[in-house]
Amino acid sequence: MPMKTIVITGASDGVGAAAARKLHADGHTVVIVGRSPEKTQTVAGELGAKYYVADFSDLSHVRELADRLKADYPRIDILANNAGGIFGSRNKTVDGFEKTLQVNHLAPFLLTNLLLDTLLASHASVINTSSVAARIFGKVDLDDLNNTSRYSANKAYGDA
Repeated sequence: MPMKTIVITGASDGVGAAAARKLHADGHTVVIVGRSPEKTQTVAGELGAKYYVADFSDLSHVRELADRLKADYPRIDILANNAGGIFGSRNKTVDGFEKTLQVNHLAPFLLTNLLLDTLLASHASVINTSSVAARIFGKVDLDDLNNTSRYSANKAYGDA
């Protein structure tokens, strides 16, 4: 199989870090993206990989990340949108969205769209991770995407 350039968000821990390790071991160029500078740098250092720090609860970070990725990688073969989380209480981001919705859905959507020209030119695959929570807890109310009236951490996670 030809070696690929693979960008993985949420790669500083958990499934993202495990995927980065495996793909790197298989010989691919893995680009690590994470929120925590320390954890992201640790995984990247372990692999000798390039890394970027971006907090998806601030969409300006996503825009900056996209600009840097486009400048550094004219070819991206795979974008793995893996960043996400479940958060206890309802919090709004600086962008005005409920945090779970923004981190788990809006930010990866924005990143993918900002990289679209590069992804299309590269004939890339885009992978979006999700959870069974969508089926168990999710019931999207299009009139209340920010879950202002019926918030629970599980519902927000399932919806996102």
